[in-house]
Amino acid sequence: MNIAVTDDGCFLATGSYDTTVMVWEVLRARITEKRVRNTPTELARKDYVIAETPFHILCGHDDIITCLCASVELDLVISGSKDGTCVFHTLREGKYVRSLRHPSGNALSKLVASRHGRVVLYADEDLSLHLYSINGKHLATSESNGRLNCVELSKCGEFLVCAGDQGQIVVRSMNTFDIVKRYNGVGKIITCLAVTVEECFLAGTKDGSLLVYSIENPQLRKTSIPRMKSKSSVSG
Repeated sequence: MNIAVTDDGCFLATGSYDTTVMVWEVLRARITEKRVRNTPTELARKDYVIAETPFHILCGHDDIITCLCASVELDLVISGSKDGTCVFHTLREGKYVRSLRHPSGNALSKLVASRHGRVVLYADEDLSLHLYSINGKHLATSESNGRLNCVELSKCGEFLVCAGDQGQIVVRSMNTFDIVKRYNGVGKIITCLAVTVEECFLAGTKDGSLLVYSIENPQLRKTSIPRMKSKSSVSG
């Protein structure tokens, strides 16, 4: 099963082997914890609870769902499948919008969408990256030069951050796919990657290490190339 959560945490989308995508509301519930010994008052906290029934059930695929993206800002749920098809539905109303297809029909492995209306599709079979506008226009293509395990966006939405079996973190422009920075790391296979609000990179490796990279220019301004430096490495 594939899962995607909107940035505000209010919606969760799941895609499964039955070719459907389900959208769920995430509710904020106020829960009172049991009183701790010597504590005069009960403690209240907010938990996140997924609604019992789906908000929408979205159809349109003929093969299993392999990747998902959900965006409140774009009001879209975008799903990719094993047959190379990418389907757009509105998030709030669940209406079909359009479909795209990988140029070679390869299974889609990863997809991301920026707040600026740029959609990236990646396929493991040919190691290709494809950039589309939100209206379905094909804008750019690039080879990843290695299997990608992680495809993420910078918080500003202007940069694509990729990592994988080559142990590199590569930062590309979300307008042209041009590489603006390549960091070779320490030669370890990167299996997971997160971009923090402060635009730091947290990379997990196959051998259990955690690599932390800080960017000297936290805004990742368009006019300058972000410079990254290794901050720390923790093995576990």
